[in-house]
Amino acid sequence: MHETIIASKVLEDLRKGVKGRKIKSARFEVGELAHITADELEETLKEMADFEFTVEEKKAKVKCRCGYIGVPEILDRDHDSIIFTCSKCGEIPEIVEGGDIKIVEVEVKE
Repeated sequence: MHETIIASKVLEDLRKGVKGRKIKSARFEVGELAHITADELEETLKEMADFEFTVEEKKAKVKCRCGYIGVPEILDRDHDSIIFTCSKCGEIPEIVEGGDIKIVEVEVKE
């Protein structure tokens, strides 16, 4: 259910950005630590979008108090949550990238 809500918001933002023009295609980037996976967004958009699109996963990068900057250790991913830690010390790091869903590219019809 939450995939539909998130996909609806992504489509709303996309349509707002093109100001009423018809969308021909779009490319989305889903962070590894986003609220839904790239696969979940892709499956949901197949039912909602009336244009061609691609969805790519963006690997996560975190920064920890211990000085570590790099990929997190993902301990568990459930339907609507993800648990991750610093790969070096096990503490909870700050997400540097890979935590969002982004509209990367849009092509509109002329």
